[in-house]
Amino acid sequence: MKENNRRLILNLIRRGGFSRVDIAKITGLTKATVTILADEMMQDGLIAEESQHESTGVGRRPVYLRLCENSRFAVGFSLTRTEYQVGLFNLAGEAVEFEICQYSGGTADKTLENMAETVNRYKSKIPEGSMIGVGFASPGPIDYKSGIVLNPPNFEKWHNCKVAEKLFEMCGVPVCLENVSNALAIGEQYFGSCLNEDNYAYIVIDEGIGSGIVVNGQVYRGESGFGNELGHSSVRFDGLPCICGNRGCLECYASIPAILKNTGYKTWREAVESGDNGLIEREAEYLTCALVTLINLFDLTRIVLGGDISYRGEIIAEILREKIEARTIVRHPVRVSAANDTQCKAVAAAAVALQNLFFNL
Repeated sequence: MKENNRRLILNLIRRGGFSRVDIAKITGLTKATVTILADEMMQDGLIAEESQHESTGVGRRPVYLRLCENSRFAVGFSLTRTEYQVGLFNLAGEAVEFEICQYSGGTADKTLENMAETVNRYKSKIPEGSMIGVGFASPGPIDYKSGIVLNPPNFEKWHNCKVAEKLFEMCGVPVCLENVSNALAIGEQYFGSCLNEDNYAYIVIDEGIGSGIVVNGQVYRGESGFGNELGHSSVRFDGLPCICGNRGCLECYASIPAILKNTGYKTWREAVESGDNGLIEREAEYLTCALVTLINLFDLTRIVLGGDISYRGEIIAEILREKIEARTIVRHPVRVSAANDTQCKAVAAAAVALQNLFFNL
């Protein structure tokens, strides 16, 4: 219980602007408990006190608690089918080290050996004991509980690879495996636009359509860990057959290759720069069908668009906002925005490891 309360307090502090009194009111913990746990975390170097610089009233200035950003670090690996990103990040998501690497020849084990060498090199550059863990983001499907990459298409070298177990054996640091969409959703919660959001979805739209759905602050997974396949929700019951066995899947219509089929455009960027409003409107219509269902099911407050679709993404985001507002039954506005497409994906992978610090998983 003490550890759970510690994480509860720390998760509030990372959002910023909370005093001990604030934390006690929000969590329901006694002021004495908050003070004891906060003092322990201050001794550990995790948090520090910070007085408000300006005060409009009389008396003592309020004292807030803040994270010590360089007290702990995490490594993030983000895999694509051609290369991978890796970086060492502090609690603010700032990169201490960042690299883009090519895969080694041979088996996945050889690449894992190189990755372990990178982790050990990073460990030597930070204070002993300050490494929280390694976050590992891979194309899915994956088994996040056992840390195994299952059978992603066109990713045969990594099929059935026990990533978490093998990497831990080689570098001695806890490893958390996550699929890319979920990792991006988690990263948005720590370092992006969803810092103060508890119910939102991160939608990745490029060659396919992936989604990371966060409910009550944690990734929604379902029974077996596959409860986030928005791309395989049907938008037409009599539609095109999908490779998943369903018909009319969103991915068959709104993935970038599908929406650009027979248009003459090679990329979504090209379509946007050409000002093809009809194509953008059609893409928004397909997405609206699925997003309205998603919002009505989970009562979400925000949708973040990532992947290729995020190029000048506010254009389609504005269209989606209007369509969603007209069709959802929820009684609050749903914010739709584009992700920062310049942010490295390795920081999102590092955020996966940070969950061990902030949440009782």
